[in-house]
Amino acid sequence: MMHGTRGLFSTSLLVAAAAALAAPAAAQSVADFYKGRTIALMMGTGPGGSYDLYGRTIAAHMSRHIPGKPTIIIEHMPGAGGAKAGNYVFSAAAQDGSKLLETHALPLVEKLRPKGVRFKSAEFQWLGAFDAIVQVMTLWHTAPAKTLADLKTARATEVVVGSFNKTHLTYQWAMLLKSTIGATYKVITGYRGGGPLNVAMEKGEISGWTASWANLTATKAHWLRDRKVNLFVQFSLDRQPDMPDVPTLLELAPPDKKDVVEFITAGTPIARAMTVGPRVPADRVAALRKAFADTMKDPAFLADAKKRKLGIHPRSAEETTALVKKIVSASPDLVARVKTAIGSSD
Repeated sequence: MMHGTRGLFSTSLLVAAAAALAAPAAAQSVADFYKGRTIALMMGTGPGGSYDLYGRTIAAHMSRHIPGKPTIIIEHMPGAGGAKAGNYVFSAAAQDGSKLLETHALPLVEKLRPKGVRFKSAEFQWLGAFDAIVQVMTLWHTAPAKTLADLKTARATEVVVGSFNKTHLTYQWAMLLKSTIGATYKVITGYRGGGPLNVAMEKGEISGWTASWANLTATKAHWLRDRKVNLFVQFSLDRQPDMPDVPTLLELAPPDKKDVVEFITAGTPIARAMTVGPRVPADRVAALRKAFADTMKDPAFLADAKKRKLGIHPRSAEETTALVKKIVSASPDLVARVKTAIGSSD
């Protein structure tokens, strides 16, 4: 009988000890978790482009808005139009709030090039978007095509447009413009960022690419000033104030192709967003969302972004999540027609 009592007593001690060890971890505050910690802002491109510049600017300021003020470093994981980084943060990365993701238009990647995609965009916990991406068909001044009309002539068959890969907007916009207006240029893949594409364009390796407007204004403003590049079409919901004479693809799209163009364009407001994995604890997600929102209205951050010629037009976590869900709920018929239009039906 005493032996049984000792067994019960020992078991009770073990349970109590385990509970005592678990209690501090469960009670750990957000500030306690982040204090003295280094966290990573992941991105699906290499260094040197506009995503990198945005990421470094945000990281320099967002840290002080997170309880515990962790150090934020940049980690690059290029590949598959951002899907490689998306896959990592969604599942393989620690789900503790130590890995943030600066995203591309991941909902479009998920719908249009699902092979190899292991994330679900609607299950990410979105912090918000810091700007709408605006890309523009940009050709070097020596390229054979000088006007939009030239892109539809035999002359444009000599034009080579570079891009990241078939999952990325740099490729999809180029192909969508081609199918929408009947252009004749060639689109190639294989570049790992906006920086390498700019170098290739300047060297004459390619004629141009669907460049990010932020990339051009922030890193190549002298090209615009000196008319080293010609701008043909902007891929955005509305004409940007800095490009009042450059038409949007929505304006050029015929009625039977407008819904296809609208689907891709719907991704532009959230193609510059931030998120964390689906299993990050709710209190840390709430703290990160508040930190992101506070950063977006921080005078020091806004002054730094302005100095670097980075547009900031933020959307809340709720607005970003709603746009993501709208894209991933598109009908199979529409998605199939979009795939055909952007050369991704395989």
